[in-house]
Amino acid sequence: MAAVRLNSLDLWGKRITQHTALLEELNIELPLTRAINDRIPKQFIFDKKYKIQLHEDHRCEGLRPTELRIFTDGSKTGNGTGAGVFSEDLNIHIATPLGVHNTVFQAECLGISLAALAITSRKVKDHSIRILSDSMSVLLALSSHVVNSGLIYECHQRLNQVGIHNQVTIQWIKGHSDSRGNDAADELARRGSSMAVIGPEPIVPLPFGYLRNLVRKRTRDLHHKLWVEHSECRQAKEALPSIDGRFTKRILKLTKLQLRKVTAVTTGHGTLNKHLSVLGVTDSPLCRACMEEDETAAHLLLSCPVVAGYRAKHFGDPGTLRDKVSNTKALLAFLEELGWIE
Repeated sequence: MAAVRLNSLDLWGKRITQHTALLEELNIELPLTRAINDRIPKQFIFDKKYKIQLHEDHRCEGLRPTELRIFTDGSKTGNGTGAGVFSEDLNIHIATPLGVHNTVFQAECLGISLAALAITSRKVKDHSIRILSDSMSVLLALSSHVVNSGLIYECHQRLNQVGIHNQVTIQWIKGHSDSRGNDAADELARRGSSMAVIGPEPIVPLPFGYLRNLVRKRTRDLHHKLWVEHSECRQAKEALPSIDGRFTKRILKLTKLQLRKVTAVTTGHGTLNKHLSVLGVTDSPLCRACMEEDETAAHLLLSCPVVAGYRAKHFGDPGTLRDKVSNTKALLAFLEELGWIE
């Protein structure tokens, strides 16, 4: 991801090294990482010729005859993404497709940007203009003084251009609230999402988060493939037959001592007789409690009759080795009471 980020900002070196080969391999497997994306160097914005209103104002419909109102919306469906702009005051009816790879956030932002462009093309001057959008996230992005999205920065520039000759307010409006203007913009946005894009996609730079998700999915798939095809780590694969991101997040919150115990049980490489006998530390691999089977983590957590009461107390149902290892809270309590894993 560092390589993708630096490359998107034109800061990635051209020398042939192992790191550049890494990015080339990614580009071959995921061609979309070659496409232009929305990330730009940080821009600091303090001169805004427009206002942002983050609360709803029911007076915006019908009670201000001197104010020009424009409604914008974005839509994403299984067919694609689209932006819509509607205004009775300025006779604006815009439905624009973005394509399948862009997000609804981008569609909402493009809607506001197209509204500003339409105002400029109509040479509107000396008016009070209110642009209404139901996207709180876009309005918060526009209200920030630090921008690293090219689409947000372009939207800001167009709004500033309109604000030179007009009093401009961008206001949040609750979506699907029986607002005639908002419903019309929503209909135009959905129409745009169903329209075919003219030209190669993406026609709007891809959001950097979209690329991040692609790379993370590729990483998870490669990790899973490596783990499934690995021929060793028998007990660890029995405890964790597949990559479990939630389990990873849980154990990373543990203390070092707790994490060491969970790792010892998961891998079988702890202070248990089976492992110690392999290392030559003890002369017998048998369970010190029942003396019937090898003392492994699987034996203690699943079958040892001597510690069955402890298992029932902390785990309840018998379950599988995976169930017990995944239940880190019960596992640590069981190990603490047993006192065998250090």
